[in-house]
Amino acid sequence: MTIAAAFGLLAETGSYFGGAIIDNIGLFVQGMLMTVNISFWAMLVSFVVGLIVAVLRVTPSGGLSLLAATYTEFFRNTPLVVQVMAFYFGLPVLGVHLSFSLFGIYVGDAYAAGTLALALYTGAYTAETIRAGLLAVPKGQREASYSLALSTLQTLRLIIIPQAIRMVLPPLANVYSAMLKNSAILAYIGVADLMFQADYVNNRTFRTFEVLTAVVVFYLMLTLPLAWFSHWLDAKFNPLRSRTLRLRGARD
Repeated sequence: MTIAAAFGLLAETGSYFGGAIIDNIGLFVQGMLMTVNISFWAMLVSFVVGLIVAVLRVTPSGGLSLLAATYTEFFRNTPLVVQVMAFYFGLPVLGVHLSFSLFGIYVGDAYAAGTLALALYTGAYTAETIRAGLLAVPKGQREASYSLALSTLQTLRLIIIPQAIRMVLPPLANVYSAMLKNSAILAYIGVADLMFQADYVNNRTFRTFEVLTAVVVFYLMLTLPLAWFSHWLDAKFNPLRSRTLRLRGARD
């Protein structure tokens, strides 16, 4: 038997390393697209929630600040998997169903509950990141805006928030990279994401090492661009800090 014939036989039987992945590549691609879809919507919701909560944390109103602090401490100090399970299994017990239809597209309870839980969990970390940026803006900026007769809301909207967002964009990219990886937990409630499809292929083929290797590669394809984007944002918006870190790394 020639070498070409041997490789052809291996390809037909799928017994070569990676054969289980190639034979089921469509499922992996579907799972990766679902992961991107969930992460996109969770990112949007978490950013809006995080921005609102961060602003409430720095407001002079003690009641609103306490409410925002309670939210961040609760979601940051409880496991994400517990939150996902609570949203998926607990809300229907209370009579709350998150499934809905939009433009003829049906969104099931698992997808809606998982995305919402992931968004609220990430929103707590987003809020703390943005709050750090708000507090990093020099107090002189706020005092100068008051001297121009700007209200507190105008000061936040026109002076403080634009500067804070500029500073926190790089760390926010890291937060959302972690969120993308955390989305694998949604496979526990039946969301057909990358991890769910990988588990399905593994149960069919029993090629665990190959399947997990493929999962690592697919997640790297998603997270590495975010890491590079984070470095690019840091170099663009904080050139002095980026240059200092590069020089420090060169000396070490």
